[in-house]
Amino acid sequence: MIVNLFRHTQAVSIISLLALCIFFWVGISMHEVSINDSSWNPLFKALINPINNIHPLKEILTAFLVFWQCLYINKIVVAQKITSTNSFYPALFYFILISFWPGTLTLSSELLAASFILIALNKTIRTYLAVNTYSKIFKIGFSLSIASLIHPPFFLFIPLTWVGMSIFSQGEMRHWILSLLAIISPWIIFLSFICYCNIPGLQYDMFFTFLLPGSQSIQFNLIDRINLILLGGLFLISMIELFRSLNRKNIKARKSYIFLLWIVVIFSVYNYINPSYIGRKLLILSIPFSIILSNYFYYNKKSNWLNFVGIILLSCLFITHLYLPS
Repeated sequence: MIVNLFRHTQAVSIISLLALCIFFWVGISMHEVSINDSSWNPLFKALINPINNIHPLKEILTAFLVFWQCLYINKIVVAQKITSTNSFYPALFYFILISFWPGTLTLSSELLAASFILIALNKTIRTYLAVNTYSKIFKIGFSLSIASLIHPPFFLFIPLTWVGMSIFSQGEMRHWILSLLAIISPWIIFLSFICYCNIPGLQYDMFFTFLLPGSQSIQFNLIDRINLILLGGLFLISMIELFRSLNRKNIKARKSYIFLLWIVVIFSVYNYINPSYIGRKLLILSIPFSIILSNYFYYNKKSNWLNFVGIILLSCLFITHLYLPS
């Protein structure tokens, strides 16, 4: 069933994922009330303003962005040999996790900025044993900086630049200086642009309004609590399996998982300062979670149990969006 369909990359798996992206991020998205909490993301609002009210163009572009992210994270896992086979689990689980929450099937600053986090993740892992890492390190810092411009709370993940250097490449002092230049370059260019052009709504102080007291106003509801319990239990099981099997993996895979765990650590602070709805907050956690969950599914031999878990996840996804109010 689900286990066999997505265990290996096939045309059927890709077509199935594309169909799911279109069904949820175009079909359901147009009929679901979205949670709008992007008032403190000035650059993101300016970027999407031309298409914000053009339906279904906005939904179609968002669906293909999600589809690209799913394929890209799968490419990272397979090409960098984080798992030992051509599995399609990372793409499936990434889709499920970012689509899991009611009212979030729309283009958001977290979703757009996550694209640059994924690019930085790919470049970081590729620095392992690379001869010339200068261009990769610059792209890592630049990508994480762009992500923080689009979604300001993502500035907390900028230190992943140096974490990755320490884990994968043992960077020299020149690498650290280059990474600093890469990080500040987008901000200098952007701040110079808005100061020169004096664009309303793009004042630099608006990028930090999420730090103001009282900005976190969205509370948990019953659906959120049920989803959190389900995903929390599954995350715990997957983490236990990962720690048990970590010493049996190759060096690059071990380093990759350690790097992914740093995203989880930083998320604990990000979750506190980010005023977004919980479903939006957890989008960044979907990156390491989908890969760790894929590891659990691939190496667990109990196919009946895995099919049961997969059916539960997909059932909750459909029930949340089709039968429960958002």
